[in-house]
Amino acid sequence: MSLRVLGWGLLAAAMVFGVGWFAGASGRDALEQDRRDALARAESADARAFILSGRVSLFQSNFGDASRAFEAARGVVLGAQTRLRQLGDAARAGQLEVALSQLREAQRLALALDAGAQAAAEQALRVIESVAPAPPPAAAAPAAAGR
Repeated sequence: MSLRVLGWGLLAAAMVFGVGWFAGASGRDALEQDRRDALARAESADARAFILSGRVSLFQSNFGDASRAFEAARGVVLGAQTRLRQLGDAARAGQLEVALSQLREAQRLALALDAGAQAAAEQALRVIESVAPAPPPAAAAPAAAGR
């Protein structure tokens, strides 16, 4: 009799453990996807900041600073491209290759003291902005707030 009760107790404990395991794992995929999207948006913002900094340097005829800013942007974009390839998102990684080539061109033109680097930087900026995931929708404020 006590062996039977012990068996049922172990079975119940195993079932509770299994239900807890699955309940804890639910939603983890969505959370991981949100984390990846946030990382992609952060990388996009960093690359965008470096490109805009380089464009400002070009306006100020500071071609050396512009070249350094474009090099920093290339590093960020290359990291994002590598991460996308590891995740199996070849389409978006391929689009970033276009941005990388435009950044190389912008850097080359900046080193040649050519203000035409602006156009290449602008094209790279547009590609990066098109690849970045959209931000999550803002939480709707309750209708009765403040009344």
